Amino acid sequence: MTSDKAYTEGDNGTWNRIQFGVKVSSNSIVYVELMGSKQDRVKMYKKIGKRVDKDDSITVPWSDRYSEKYSSYKNSFNVRLNINENRETSLFPYDSIKSIHENLRDGTIVLVKGSLQIDEYKDKVQEKFVIKELYDCESSEDNHSNEEAYFNQEIVYLSINDGKIQTKLIYRKHGDIEIVPYEFNVKDDELLNYFKENIQPNSTLRVHGAIKHYVPTETIEGHEIITGSAVKELVITGGSTNSIVQSRYSNEDLEDSRIMGSPFEEEKHDEKVNQWGF
Repeated sequence: MTSDKAYTEGDNGTWNRIQFGVKVSSNSIVYVELMGSKQDRVKMYKKIGKRVDKDDSITVPWSDRYSEKYSSYKNSFNVRLNINENRETSLFPYDSIKSIHENLRDGTIVLVKGSLQIDEYKDKVQEKFVIKELYDCESSEDNHSNEEAYFNQEIVYLSINDGKIQTKLIYRKHGDIEIVPYEFNVKDDELLNYFKENIQPNSTLRVHGAIKHYVPTETIEGHEIITGSAVKELVITGGSTNSIVQSRYSNEDLEDSRIMGSPFEEEKHDEKVNQWGF
């Protein structure tokens, strides 16, 4: 948080950004981020429990975004925070970034929840871990394992090549459909065989796994020595059988913008799962 790049803003403070590293093991750091902006007016949706009704919305002035008269509405991009005096808040991204900048300190034990965004920029695939929830866990007595960074993602399964799963990811970006090719790793041969034997090409499904961002090291004569280049990969460890839709798309569908909206249905709970969660 003391880095000059941790907090930035521009256009006379009309937009801001926060980025910081979360150390998840002795040689692994995952960087998370959030961007926000001020607007003249903001769109808010009627609250339905923890969700919102997309068909019931209002537009309010920026200065009224937390007004009591609109308390039954919320912005769908709000970020949940509990990093200040054990008080949970739900703030617009712009305000959340200000709060994180002012209250989060290096060395704090945190729980971060968010969304995995994978984009293609200048023919290079980039992963972003965008903050949606941030909690100070200093008082937590939970025991943590060595692997503390996880993801879940909806994919279009294509094929397996040399222990890697080839996929395409479908996103809605600025109102348009974007299809991004992406390669996931799998370390479990039995899980790879499950994909080969049970999942047809161009099928959609939800998968989950571990975020692996680390530098290979080895202890030599009591000193930890770097033994290779930095590794950045997403390793699939399982998925959901209820989310599988076999052969959902044709090859032609995945080459243009004919896919409308989210292709993924709401996941149903399934107690009958195998060792990988399928």
